[in-house]
Amino acid sequence: MQATGGGRYLKLIRSHLGNLSRRGTDRYGLKPTDMWMASLDLRTKSYPESEPMARAGRRVYRDIASPFGSSIYWDQPQLVAAHAVTSLTGVPAYREAADRYVRAFLNAGIATNGLFEWGNHRYYDAYKDRVAHFAGGPHEIRPIPPAWQLFWNVNPAATEREIRVAAARHVTDPDTGAFSRHDEAKGALAFIEAGGILSESLCWLYAKSKDSGLLEAALQIARYSHGFRNPSTGLIENNPSVQRWDKFVSTSEVGLWASSLLRAATLSGRDEFAAMAADGVSAYLRYAYDAKAGEYYGQVRVKDGAPVLKDNPVPGPEEYWPGNYADIWNANFPAHDYPMAMADTCVELFRRTGEERYREAVRRWAGVVEAHPAPATAKNGRGGYAELFGRAIHFLLKAAEVMKDPRYRSMAAALAADAERILYFDGMFRGHAGEDRYDAVDGVGYLLLALVYLETGKEPEYLGFGF
Repeated sequence: MQATGGGRYLKLIRSHLGNLSRRGTDRYGLKPTDMWMASLDLRTKSYPESEPMARAGRRVYRDIASPFGSSIYWDQPQLVAAHAVTSLTGVPAYREAADRYVRAFLNAGIATNGLFEWGNHRYYDAYKDRVAHFAGGPHEIRPIPPAWQLFWNVNPAATEREIRVAAARHVTDPDTGAFSRHDEAKGALAFIEAGGILSESLCWLYAKSKDSGLLEAALQIARYSHGFRNPSTGLIENNPSVQRWDKFVSTSEVGLWASSLLRAATLSGRDEFAAMAADGVSAYLRYAYDAKAGEYYGQVRVKDGAPVLKDNPVPGPEEYWPGNYADIWNANFPAHDYPMAMADTCVELFRRTGEERYREAVRRWAGVVEAHPAPATAKNGRGGYAELFGRAIHFLLKAAEVMKDPRYRSMAAALAADAERILYFDGMFRGHAGEDRYDAVDGVGYLLLALVYLETGKEPEYLGFGF
């Protein structure tokens, strides 16, 4: 695909990563480290210690934003971007800074059982010089498929142990593949995205080790979720393990699950993963599109495919479910709403199969992007998030390449210009439009990687991470 940008965005990316790796590291507490801080005040390039900025609560619940600390789980896309910039420029400083971060984390952030101290309930507290657990502190790896190669490059043994122990602790019944999003059986929630990432991770290690037991475990986990596919509609339950709202619906989260399974198929050579992915996505596409509105529904009932519509069409900040329509600018996390991940998966399924249903879906998703310009201002402290810019740009670029339609590339370039105008401030990218603040959890790395794709005309090496 033709390159776009003429080096403009590469300069912005280099400035952002340079500021982050030089001025945004952990220089707090008694033991400074090479870890990057999860939050920065962009005016000072320091941790925003004064309230109300000290704790980022504008997108996430609990302490996922890692207050006063560093969160390598959420930093993975940026670490991958640092490697990509070194590959493009030949300047080793970006890759070296990323590897120093990984090494520092592995030195301080591995539990005695071998699990990485990361995810949605663990992070490194830079002020107390130790790992922090919150909301029970379980191990969790969702919604980012880990960039395992980053860690393997530094410590293969620790990386292999993390994957094996995570699978053993997250799988609650090896015979059926039943699993939990947390590494504990009590109150297990089998979020479909978590199962996809577990399967993909095991297949990644299988590709390294050729241990057939890993492949069989990955298949069992994927089959477990696929087994909750309604025989009439083909729709797959988002979370089959408990009697609550997400057991009875399918959302665009099935696209995130399917993307992991497609990569698992490539890693393992087993077509069954791709077939399950196609089943889940095809059913969602069959029922979820509202042709009159030109939108995809946020939730459709598994039993009959009917949309779930609520009196409050856009959920409030404490409501973690999709609104009446899938929202490409959804400011809540977690909302089980990943429309651009679904769109990306549709492009990949079209590339693999050439089937018209996926071509049509790509065109419809592009129409959704076109109908919803990037939010230029914040509402209730929320604006256009960096991750969501990155996901939309990536989808459009991939669609342009696979569909051979230059209009999508033009749309991506226009959205990149919006991202610069709305998010770039004093040498770095904001997490969102609401404040002069950078937060790792806001997904700036997704934007950086999408801009690299835009600049070069080809996707960078993701080191295991997947959009």
